[in-house]
Amino acid sequence: MANVSISTLMCAIQALNGKFKELEQLLTSETLRDHADIQDLIFSYEKALNELKKAYLEELPGVDNYPSYEELIK
Repeated sequence: MANVSISTLMCAIQALNGKFKELEQLLTSETLRDHADIQDLIFSYEKALNELKKAYLEELPGVDNYPSYEELIK
């Protein structure tokens, strides 16, 4: 992975997780027309979150004052 700071990883995780939750809620919408497209987006966001999680957890032991991954995705 490219050299990305832990603070950048933290921001990216929080942003992607927010969008991920938004898309999951959209799946329950009665007016949703493109269910398959939303499912594909959710899968893509989930994959990206997993990659970011791995990078974050690798960097976390070397720094102080950063929340656990679980706290980031609450």
